[in-house]
Amino acid sequence: MKMPLKYAVIGVSVVLSVLALAGSSGVQGGQVHGSSGSWERTFGGNKEDVGISVQQTSDGGFILLGVTESFGAGGGDFWLIKTDAEGKMLWEHTFGGEDWDYGFSVQQTSDGGFILLGGTYSFGAGDSDFWLIKTDAEGKLLWEHTFGGEDWDYGFSVQQTSDGGFVLLGETKSFGAGDSDFWLIKTDAEGKMLWERTFGGRDGDGGISVQQTSDGGFILLGGTESFGAGDGDFWLIKTDAEGKLLWERTFGGSKWDYGISVQQTSDGGFILLGETKSFGAGDGDFWLIKTDAEGRQ
Repeated sequence: MKMPLKYAVIGVSVVLSVLALAGSSGVQGGQVHGSSGSWERTFGGNKEDVGISVQQTSDGGFILLGVTESFGAGGGDFWLIKTDAEGKMLWEHTFGGEDWDYGFSVQQTSDGGFILLGGTYSFGAGDSDFWLIKTDAEGKLLWEHTFGGEDWDYGFSVQQTSDGGFVLLGETKSFGAGDSDFWLIKTDAEGKMLWERTFGGRDGDGGISVQQTSDGGFILLGGTESFGAGDGDFWLIKTDAEGKLLWERTFGGSKWDYGISVQQTSDGGFILLGETKSFGAGDGDFWLIKTDAEGRQ
């Protein structure tokens, strides 16, 4: 697969299987699997197909998003799959053009539909752009928007916000201070941009995970080569509701470390997960970090 970003492979949570409390044996995607209390399914064709993002839906089933080379219009397309509670496919849709398009993040929205974010080489202004897609509950396209400049820009994380709009996070080479920067975008409920912010230094920096926080602001996590202790560090950024910087922290050692996922915890602090080459037992290890509400470890 054509992958544009230095961190594209580790910059997403690749879903290989889903476990459920109640399951059954069955056939899905041409493969037979299953055992008491759990199940797993495969979906794909005769080329490479990769699942990247999954969420349980309000009906107890699951929504899946990834990239398919087997189906669709181009070299690679967004592939959206809806399953029931036992992982059996209910419907699927591809989104893409003649070039490469990658779906990285999906969430069910308050209207029962879905919001998708990734990157597109087929549409937009530059080499690649953020591609935001809204569907109805059956996965049918309602609207779509691209965001980007003349170089490449890639969206990795999307969440519906408390005002019904959306917050997007990714990496941009078109805008910002250095080689690449975090790019935070806020839209209204129709996906129209309200504001945007870049965060970065002279070297490569990329945002991977964003969540709205209890104070209405946002918490961002990714990696930085511009700041910190080593070749690359976790970079945790807290903003207000308008995306203005409140504080930022780096975590890392002398080697390469990269933050992939962040969530606010019940005590108001944050839990971070990513990869470290500076610490641990092997060439690369999981690195789980808990901070307080100010991002202090």
